[in-house]
Amino acid sequence: METIKIIIFSLCILVVFYSIIKKNRIYFNYGYLIIGLLIIFDQISIYIENLDPLNLAIACLWLIQVILVIPNRLPPLTQDGSVVAKSAVPKIMISLSIINFFGAFYASQVDYIPSAAVYGHVILGLLPIFPAYFLLTGKIETID
Repeated sequence: METIKIIIFSLCILVVFYSIIKKNRIYFNYGYLIIGLLIIFDQISIYIENLDPLNLAIACLWLIQVILVIPNRLPPLTQDGSVVAKSAVPKIMISLSIINFFGAFYASQVDYIPSAAVYGHVILGLLPIFPAYFLLTGKIETID
């Protein structure tokens, strides 16, 4: 089962990389969404086994990630819409970074999470910097 989790986690990281290269917000969101759901289900199953409130808290933290990245289909970014996006996107991306850097720290502290997860979470903590950069520097097209 751990191998399947690692494969899904790795595929999601590749989807996020692809989304950054293609500047595709939907794929980016799906990658983080699937990882978040994977962690939520994993932590809830662990919580059911040992009733440690820490596992429930971690599930709730990744629930925040899932809520932040629920994919929505929006029209192309307009000049008016880009003002809102320029204020919201950096906040969302920083939140994703913090959640995943915490995930890397936590994965390094416990023995039931594979050590490869540390590296995956570090990568997932760094990747949100790119969409924020693209939006703030005008590298994402807006229409009038």
